[in-house]
Amino acid sequence: MSCVVQHRKNKALAAQAASVTHDLLTRVGASPDWQHKAVRCSERPSQIAVSLWTHHANGNGECRITTPRDVYTVGIVLDNIHVCLDVNAQRVIDAAVEAGTCFVARPGETVHVVCPRGYKALHLSIPSELLWFSADAEHACAALDGRSIGPVKNDLLLQLARTLTDIADDDQNASFAEQLVSMLVDGIRHLRAENATTTRISRKTTLPNWRLQRVDSYVKAHLSEPVALSDMAEAAGLSPMHFAAQFRSATGYRPHHYLLLCRLERAKELMGNASLSMLDVALDVGFRTQAHFTTVFKRLNGKTPSVWRDDLLDARLAKIA
Repeated sequence: MSCVVQHRKNKALAAQAASVTHDLLTRVGASPDWQHKAVRCSERPSQIAVSLWTHHANGNGECRITTPRDVYTVGIVLDNIHVCLDVNAQRVIDAAVEAGTCFVARPGETVHVVCPRGYKALHLSIPSELLWFSADAEHACAALDGRSIGPVKNDLLLQLARTLTDIADDDQNASFAEQLVSMLVDGIRHLRAENATTTRISRKTTLPNWRLQRVDSYVKAHLSEPVALSDMAEAAGLSPMHFAAQFRSATGYRPHHYLLLCRLERAKELMGNASLSMLDVALDVGFRTQAHFTTVFKRLNGKTPSVWRDDLLDARLAKIA
């Protein structure tokens, strides 16, 4: 019975993603200068909708959309462009940006984009429950007070996005395309972890950025060791109680949750080395047992470490072939 329920749930998510993409595209469809193409990345209906958006450099390309309440909208710029971007009527950027610049709009945000000299980007519509695999992580997201992620340049996401646009719609590459989409989502989660200490859209906070950077540097230098709240507070130069309250207010993360995300992101880097055992990876990022590492990794990433590594290595081999 549970399999039937999950199957129906997956079908509903797939239909939701397709509907959301159609709705977003329809809102800019009145402008003949915008071109958009749904990118098919699987033989089966996908829960994550992918589309290629382009606008030629023959005048201002402009669109305004409000993202659905239960979907994250991700844009990955494929060519160097100049962009003026407002979110919820606040200016985010008005400048030239390089290929690989990414922006993640949270559910319910109103995004206004103007591109005077052309635009080409891969867009992903990701249902919220696919981007956050635990109630705790979803709460951390909700605590970001409407703050989006980006614009930030990420070369890995650019490489994945360009490869996906090259091979999509080819049935022979359907499995590889699915893996690329999965890796893109993982990369977006990595941006989430980085975003805990690097504010991309201005917001008021009582915790100065230099204190956040000191905590971030300390955590990443001691991932293989036990790290207590008092250690992070000392790095920030504050009392533990004062630090915990201000850190969460500034980032949306409890200190322990942020430490956990940093451990897992470092684990993903190490898992790219096939010669390392899962136990080695677990110990190197501060877990006392492989079993605990596996439990936490699956809870926050939706896959066991072994499955995640197999997908990564298979994608690498497919690309070489």
